[in-house]
Amino acid sequence: MLQTFAPASAQGGPARRYRLWDLLALALAACYAWAALQGVLSISVGGAQLDSDLATYAQGMAGADHPELFVLDPVLRAVTPANSIWNLERFTARLLTPGNDYVVGLFRAGALAIFIFYAGWYLLGRWLFGSPGLAFLLALLAGVTVWVEWGTFWGIAQSDPVPRVFFAALWPFLLLGALAAQERPLLRPPAMLAAGLCMWVHGISALNTGAMFFLAFALHRPQGQSLVAHLVNCVFCLVLYFIPVLAFLWPSLTQTHAFSAADMAVFQELFNLRWQEDYGRLGERLAHLVSFSSPMLPLLCGGFAAWLIVRRRGRMRARRLAAMCPAFVLALVLVVLFSWAESRLAPEFGRLPLGHELVRGLRFLVPLSWLMIVAALACFRPRLSRAGRLLLAGGVTSAVLLLSQDRQYMAAQYAVSQATGLPLPLLDDAREAMRGAAAYREALDRQARLVPPGVPVFSDSDAMAVRYLAQRPLVHSFKDGYIFFYNKDVQGSRTWLRYNALMQRGPTGYIDAWLASGVPWLLSGRPRDKALLEPYGDVLWENGGWLIARRRGG
Repeated sequence: MLQTFAPASAQGGPARRYRLWDLLALALAACYAWAALQGVLSISVGGAQLDSDLATYAQGMAGADHPELFVLDPVLRAVTPANSIWNLERFTARLLTPGNDYVVGLFRAGALAIFIFYAGWYLLGRWLFGSPGLAFLLALLAGVTVWVEWGTFWGIAQSDPVPRVFFAALWPFLLLGALAAQERPLLRPPAMLAAGLCMWVHGISALNTGAMFFLAFALHRPQGQSLVAHLVNCVFCLVLYFIPVLAFLWPSLTQTHAFSAADMAVFQELFNLRWQEDYGRLGERLAHLVSFSSPMLPLLCGGFAAWLIVRRRGRMRARRLAAMCPAFVLALVLVVLFSWAESRLAPEFGRLPLGHELVRGLRFLVPLSWLMIVAALACFRPRLSRAGRLLLAGGVTSAVLLLSQDRQYMAAQYAVSQATGLPLPLLDDAREAMRGAAAYREALDRQARLVPPGVPVFSDSDAMAVRYLAQRPLVHSFKDGYIFFYNKDVQGSRTWLRYNALMQRGPTGYIDAWLASGVPWLLSGRPRDKALLEPYGDVLWENGGWLIARRRGG
């Protein structure tokens, strides 16, 4: 399918040099992933500070392994689709987890995703452009964090690797399959099946990618294929795609209970608190996406200008990709329209919306823009002198290395600095992050010694590490709201809303919420409130950032 990664003109010595460059690129990707892994384990102090999405996986793994410890936990006391999502990241992390150290397994899986990401984008660039230099440039740019609206981004290193990052790592391979299938109809159904199976990687991305690929296939009938054969092929593509998609979505699609107006009001209130800012003002968000204050505007303009160049002057494979881009963009627009319509119609039928997050698929505009920009550079590369090429590559590399503030990049710098003694730019930031994580980890370790197993804890912070590190039930966290929503748990949603309302009264509203919960133990990130807590309980331990209190009589 891919023939060779070397250009036709590269034979003998040049071909061997290209292979050496390929090995060097893969080695650099592996070294970066390894350094990021070592660094993030250090600066997070074993996962005390963890991306909130990743924390939900860690706590789910803890709950699955030790259900007896979480009988009184409102989220983990029963296995549900929302708190036990089984996907590629969790499966890989489970294989790589030593004992109960779930964070180590998740970080190891994340490091593997980082390596696959850079390797995949490099190989895609080699196939499209032939040049190792352009392939390296594409991989480097594809890893840059670009924030899109709706609380999402494209990139690899912004935070701890989460399912959308795993999908981004596999996307160049999916795109290679789609490019190969564009002129070979027999490959189209397997390409669609692969996209559907990626529901177990990241569902939102798989649905958007499936729409992109199918529309590109449907709107292009290969030369020599009859209309009937083309339509049959399209139907077969849909069947193979929707088999895994429906299997994944079946628990949500088979909801038989129609909620009362009062129940729907509870869910709507929770939705407004958790997602209204991101999904409730679609038009406003779309306008901001292309405003002068958004980094997306220059990127999209650059991508469009580059697309015009590639359509006329690009290499054959790059032109094939450019020819598919209008269908890709149209598919993303249609998905946004579906997301908007479904979110508004579902409540009219007494059902919860399922598609409000589909709009996040607009992040695929970022890699499409980078692909077109690098493809346009490939058109002019032969005119550049060797010095010009080196200057371009060095300038882009330096900009990425000097300007990036991403967590994984900071972690890699910290690991390299620890090994070599080099005073790298983000070393102070890494040490500051580690100090905060160390204070939190100390509190969690002390809590595990003070609080008996199975006894619940209240916290004023989104302290999900109570579950996966201290392995104690946690009464409330802000992130729990989405689990109650997707579980269609009316009572859990009401309780979450009550605690949230109490905590929103002010900086010390958490004290009222703690007292209302009835649980004896409190983990607070506000040790300055010690005097306010003493009328209700005893502060048994504190450090510079945290305190542990027990209510009298608890």
